[in-house]
Order: sequence, then structure tokens, then C-alpha cells
Amino acid sequence: MRPEPIRTFTHRERQLFFDDDDIAEINNLRVRMHRPNKKGAVIRAYPEIKLHAPEADGPSYRPQTRTAPVWDPEAGVWKFWTISAKLSADAGLSAYHESRDGLHWYQPNIGRVELAGATANNFVYIPIDEKRTTEVLGVIYDADDPDPRRRFKAITFTLVSEHAVFFGVSPDGIVWTRLDTPPILSGDEPNFSFDAANRLFIATVKVKGPYGRSHALTTSRDFEHWTEPVLVFHADDEDQALARAVIAKRLDNPALQQTIFNHPEEHGVDVYNFAISRYESRYIGFASMFHHVGRNPTGRNHDGFHHVQLASSRDMHRWQRLGNREAIIDSSPLGAGAYDTLQILGPSSPVIRDDELWFYYTGVKFRWPPQEWDADCAAICLATLRRDGFVSLDAAEEGGTFTTALFQWEGERLYLNADAGGGAISVEILDAAGEPLPGYERAQAIAMEYDSVRQAVVWQQQNRMPEASHGPIRLRFHMRSAQLFSYWFE
Repeated sequence: MRPEPIRTFTHRERQLFFDDDDIAEINNLRVRMHRPNKKGAVIRAYPEIKLHAPEADGPSYRPQTRTAPVWDPEAGVWKFWTISAKLSADAGLSAYHESRDGLHWYQPNIGRVELAGATANNFVYIPIDEKRTTEVLGVIYDADDPDPRRRFKAITFTLVSEHAVFFGVSPDGIVWTRLDTPPILSGDEPNFSFDAANRLFIATVKVKGPYGRSHALTTSRDFEHWTEPVLVFHADDEDQALARAVIAKRLDNPALQQTIFNHPEEHGVDVYNFAISRYESRYIGFASMFHHVGRNPTGRNHDGFHHVQLASSRDMHRWQRLGNREAIIDSSPLGAGAYDTLQILGPSSPVIRDDELWFYYTGVKFRWPPQEWDADCAAICLATLRRDGFVSLDAAEEGGTFTTALFQWEGERLYLNADAGGGAISVEILDAAGEPLPGYERAQAIAMEYDSVRQAVVWQQQNRMPEASHGPIRLRFHMRSAQLFSYWFE
């Protein structure tokens, strides 16, 4: 019989319930995924700037994003980049925004781009060469780069001879320089993040897969040498079966925005965008699943709608969908002034704000324009969630337990993020043989009986973890009318 592996729980790294790898036994508890609370639009169109796509008589600037806001510690502001339409095939721009609180965004006068004879605007770009520019697409802040001119790092996408991802650096997020790093072939939906703890730059690029749009992973340690992209996420047979049911349910719901075209023989789903980021002890992925309902008359592309699914992985290659593949961010109903009524491009990564996670994502009212474009048809939307609140273990009134796998740990105290208001959670510590350690038995455990995102676990005679000389241990949680979101050591 193979010995049970012994895990190591790193200091301050929170243990979550995205999978059962760390759970040895679970009794009478429910695993539940939670949706974030939508707060509405935080950046809208501003019609006074007449920026049009060259091939269409579109409206003014319509904001979309494929990044998360970045905190600049030197400037003391949040910085954010949104996608705008191209001035021409060779001139792509992004709008640059700043905020003190992440809610109220303003558009500083950058003065780098001339529009209609004036430079009073907030547009920035990455130069491709002396004549061509492109959007600032995905941005991270690398505080540990010794060169201050490279603290801001970004990817961008452009069509040169082929669709490709390019790379840029900046001292301030405003003035950008393109790196000579060889471009990486990609469709038009790359995404970018930074695993700071492991100093790993992470990008996904869009490729063809078994059911259409799919996504490959490429990584770098120095932001200049990237691994060969490897396919890691795509739709499968189960997705197609679920998609037909999701589409049928939507088409039967008059409260939701409907598509213009519908050809039942073409119903299906693929992965429009896939954003990977590190969150505590896991990698998480936001998959913007595009449900296509039928091609438009030109045959160029499908009409359809999105929802966002959540996935998790230990290695970024093998992914587990959460919540039975249900949406973690779904369409808002009509009539309330929401923007995310049809197209939703999911967040690139969560932003930790005190005791909450903030998700910035793109909401668009329709995919194919009606007879007259609505200039106010897209916005950057915000949704919030309790910190670590993606998945909980829930206990009903009759109670339940779960026991962790065997582990070693770094840290002196055990902390919980849990809602035990109206119930209770207590913890006992077991040795490798499953026997309670003296002083850490259930009878000694003091129950947590309220809602707290950070609560130290104590016992009647102990407020710290046992000495490491005890060897590997397990935790056994006893829960009643409570939700547990995470636990960790400090």
C-alpha cells in the first residue's frame, strides 16, 4: 500500500475548497460555489470623444478591458487600461484611467495622441514600429524589477503578417516601449497575469481546439523568453450538451436580452477568453464561454452570448470546473440599466481589497448592433465577493465534519475565514495515526460562533499550534449551521 503523501501548507497561504486534494474525509457537508455581487458600471462610454472603427460608422469610445487595475505604490493611485476602437488598421489605442478608491475613475489628460486637431485626451499605446501603434491590453506591476523603466509590463495583440502577441514595458503605465521579444502567435483574445510569489509571468493565447476557440499557456521567468504555447483549456462534449440546454432556457426567457440570429443546428459553445491567475494555494481560471446560436447572414461570425465559468488548477495544465460548470458571472436581466445583458468578458484576475475580492469585467448590451448603434452600449463593470469566498463548505443545523489530509505547516497560529453566526465551528488536531493530540482534543476546542474573515483558532489551554516535533498532523473541523471558506497559518 502506497504511503499517504504529506503536504506542506506554506506560511500565510490560504487553503481553499476548489478540489478535494487536501481533504481526507468529509461527512454531511455541502460544497457550494458563490457568485460575486454585481455593483454595476464603473467606467462608461464618453460620447464627446469621437473615436470610430475605420470599417464601421460606430459610436464613440466603447470601453472594454482584458486586464485588472494595477496599484502604483509610488503614485498612490489605481491605474487601469481599457480597449478602444482603432483609429485605423495601423493605429490601435487604449484609454488610461486613474482612481483613488477603485470605484470612481477619472481620465487624466495625457496629451500623447492627436484627435480632431487636439491632444486633450487620455489615450495611450504601445508602438509596434515607427508608424504603427496598438492597444495596452493586459498589464501587471512588477515591484521587484530592479529597472524602474520596466516596472509596468504589458502584452498586446495586433495583426501584422499574422495574429500575434507583442510585449511592452513602461516606467509609469503611460509611456510604453515595445520589447524586441519575438511575438507569439495568437488569436485576438490573449490574457496576462503575474505569479509574484514564484516570479512567473503567465499568458494565455487563443488557438483552435476540438470545439473552436481554445486557449494555450505560455510562461516566462524574465518576461523575454517564453515557453512554447501548450493547449490547456477547451470546450468538450459535456459543454456542448450543457450549452444546448442553456441556450434553450435563455431563448425562452423574455427577461433576458435575445440574440438577433438563431439556427438551432449551430447551437454550441467554445471558450472566447481564458484568464489564469494565482490565488493563494491554487491557480484560478475565468473562462468566458461563448454560446453561439447561429451565424449572421455574411457567415463571418456567430451571434450569441457569454457567461463566465470558474476553474481551478494546481499546475495550470489540468483544470477542474467549479459549480458543475454553472456561471459564476451571468447575464443581467433587461430593464435595470445593466450593461452585461449579452456579452460578458470575464475578469483577468481578482483584486484583493481588504476583506473583499473585486472583479472588473466587460459588459456589452449586444453582439450584433441594432439598426442604430447605442453609443452607451458597453461598460467596465464591477462585482465583489467575500475574500476567499469562491467556494464554501456548508453545514446544516444537524452538523457535519471534515478531516484534512496529512500535512506539515509553516506558522504558529491557525486562522479561519468562516461564517458561524447562528452556529459554531471548532477544530481538533490529530496525529498521523488519527489520534487527538493532548490539549487539542475536541473537548478543549473553543468554538467560533460568529462571522469573521480572519479569526484565530484557540483551545482552552492553547492558542498556538503544537511544536513541529509532533510531526505531520491533520485538522478535524466540526461544524454546525456554518460556512467555512478557508484556513491558513501565520
